[in-house]
Amino acid sequence: MNWRKRWSALFLAASLLLACIPGAGAAQTEEYLTRGETAGLLLEAAQDYNPDICYGDILQGYPNGDLDEQGLVTRVQALVMLQRAFGGLPEPKGDNARSGCPTSGFTDVPAWAAEELAEVFAAGIVAGTTETTFSPGDRITREQLDLLLRRTFALEGSSLKDDFYAAVNKQALDNSQILPGYPGTGAFTDLSVSVQNDVTAIIQELVQTGGKTAGEKKIVTLYQNILDIDARNSSGITPIRPYLTAIDQAQTLEELMAAHVQVQKDLAASLLLDFDLTVDARDSNAFLLTFDGLSPMLGQSGYGAGASETQKQAYKAYLETLFTLSGQSKEEAARAAVLIWQTDPALAAASLTTQELADVDKTYHIYTMDQLRAMFPGAELDALFAASGLEQTDRILVSDPGKLQAIAALFDPERTPNSLEILKSYARLTLLNTFGPMLGQAFTDAASTFQQSYLGIAGGLSLEGTASQYIQAFLGDYLGKVYADRCFSASAKKEVESMARDILAVYRDRIQALDWMSSATKAKAIRKLDTMTLHIGYPDTWEDPLEGVNLLTAGEGGSFFQNAVAIVQAGRQALAERQQEGPDKDQWVMTPYTVNACYTPTENTITFPAGILQPPFYDKNVSYEENLGSIGYVIAHEITHAFDNNGAKFDENGNAAGWWTAADYAAFQALCQRVVTLYDGRESAPGIVCNGELTLSENIADLGAAACITQLEGKQENPDYAALYTAMARIWCSSYPREMRQYMARTDVHAPDKLRGSLVLQNFDQFYEAFGITEGDGMWLAPEDRVVIW
Repeated sequence: MNWRKRWSALFLAASLLLACIPGAGAAQTEEYLTRGETAGLLLEAAQDYNPDICYGDILQGYPNGDLDEQGLVTRVQALVMLQRAFGGLPEPKGDNARSGCPTSGFTDVPAWAAEELAEVFAAGIVAGTTETTFSPGDRITREQLDLLLRRTFALEGSSLKDDFYAAVNKQALDNSQILPGYPGTGAFTDLSVSVQNDVTAIIQELVQTGGKTAGEKKIVTLYQNILDIDARNSSGITPIRPYLTAIDQAQTLEELMAAHVQVQKDLAASLLLDFDLTVDARDSNAFLLTFDGLSPMLGQSGYGAGASETQKQAYKAYLETLFTLSGQSKEEAARAAVLIWQTDPALAAASLTTQELADVDKTYHIYTMDQLRAMFPGAELDALFAASGLEQTDRILVSDPGKLQAIAALFDPERTPNSLEILKSYARLTLLNTFGPMLGQAFTDAASTFQQSYLGIAGGLSLEGTASQYIQAFLGDYLGKVYADRCFSASAKKEVESMARDILAVYRDRIQALDWMSSATKAKAIRKLDTMTLHIGYPDTWEDPLEGVNLLTAGEGGSFFQNAVAIVQAGRQALAERQQEGPDKDQWVMTPYTVNACYTPTENTITFPAGILQPPFYDKNVSYEENLGSIGYVIAHEITHAFDNNGAKFDENGNAAGWWTAADYAAFQALCQRVVTLYDGRESAPGIVCNGELTLSENIADLGAAACITQLEGKQENPDYAALYTAMARIWCSSYPREMRQYMARTDVHAPDKLRGSLVLQNFDQFYEAFGITEGDGMWLAPEDRVVIW
């Protein structure tokens, strides 16, 4: 039976059931779609996918000949009509299969529609109203139908005009595979895997030769320590057992803090409270002492409705596993896990949000030591401070006062019943989280199990891969020099620097042409642009951060744990020694093998390590447009961070100082709010939406980058905007498990990659012209909704 006859038979058999539509008032009639409106909208949307479809094929009516075009369409009817309009839905593959809505176990699907809706459910474009309820009789609004159409366009992935990102990346998305131990796949991740393989090969070569320089020998020693898993398993928790015992035996807060101080002295690690240094945002030439405390492991959003019950149970199970591995009985571990779980939400609720933590105006709070002593009267802060090795000052930065007050309550038995046991559980957890991975394989296995349940990350890295990542983390300066020498050319560095200069020049022109900013503020913005420092590829000079530190081989009695502690202690000591000297603004904040880039507001510096300056981001063998749309996009993105909602508060010297006129800053904030509105609620996968506030800074940077390289491409003799925008969409091609997408939607300050490769382009006239996009196409964005700031 062909699909039209099949649908005709379906509707004839179901005619009586479909006729039973509850009545609605006039206001509801205006809000909800009728069957006729739905059929018309579906006909218009599906013609490019199913050219022979007609209105009568979608809306065939009832056996008595009544089309009932004015009847309000229901959820089940709309989905049946949608599938009919598109001639059936394709089977989801790759990313669509991974990130679609899970639909199974519905108990209220009408029998007449069960067979046909099975294909819709399998496509992953619609979810139930609960895990077991489909709610077939619910009515449909225009907005809801548009959402279903956007999901269908993404599933089809065949029209640049309806879903540019899905169409450009269809083959890659459909064929995407995620390697064991990785959260997803995409341009950044795949290049990271490639670089990881290069780095691992370099390390293994050094192991074979024994290394030539002192730094290379340190790499060899630590790598062999990490690979000696039998010794690590045999030792187990022995290296941290004395500290666990001290925590267990503490009968008073004073005794617990004594254990805390000992951990600070011996291991250069904190358990509950911590003194540290940061660059002073108001005076970037100086360090500022900081004071902070424990943080809930799942962040601010991991305890509410945003996290599923499965994820919450996974976290509890992980806590119990860690506590059991530390020597506690199952009953003790379960009790400690409950204490953590009951306390975490209050700490999370009292904390600043992710976007607030990036706002210097909300995180710059100066306290005195006397104020902190009064807040933590029994916490022995002077002993803890002495153990830090830092120098006394009466200006101490507290970034999150609300969270600190919540932590202080845990130290007060009158405000927190069972406070000592809660603090002991947190102290144990922090110790295990910090050092567990350096001990036996059981800790790594526990983390892998948690990641699988909570984030959908399947499997784990090999022992060699894990060892390589630890070397990158602990010995980055030494490994970075070897990587830069072997894997990056000086000519590539010069070519990327030249492109960056071109982008800065266009950016300068764009600032001059802004119609919402006064000349006074423009002059200061351009001064900031002109004084921006570029770090491209690798540092011009190399440091020896562990000079004088001797890492011990296994034969000399050394271990992964001991050598890692020695490295951390050396770093802590070096920081303390530099406290009075102030920050080194020429120091790189990323290693050369890092596949990423960044802007540092306190330095007014952008950094592009060698790791990202290779295909698919930079390739000397492709066209100018392709490189401009990939690495050029990233360069312009980082430059724009100097002028996003957070970076715009820092001047050319890296100080958080007002350089805007009041009117200009108000105009800027109004534009920022338009960006929030543009992104807020946009889907990246069915049912997973973008938070416009959370992602504002990155979205401003994306929009600024696209505007800049669009103008730069326009300077070419024959601009090829299609090639430019296609390259931009390709670098954001990625795929993640649905659990990871949900987690990122709650915590990641970047918009989902799908929006970075499509929504940003919808704000530029050249995009519509390049692909012939007109009103009615899925990629159309009304001119009044388009936003460009920089």
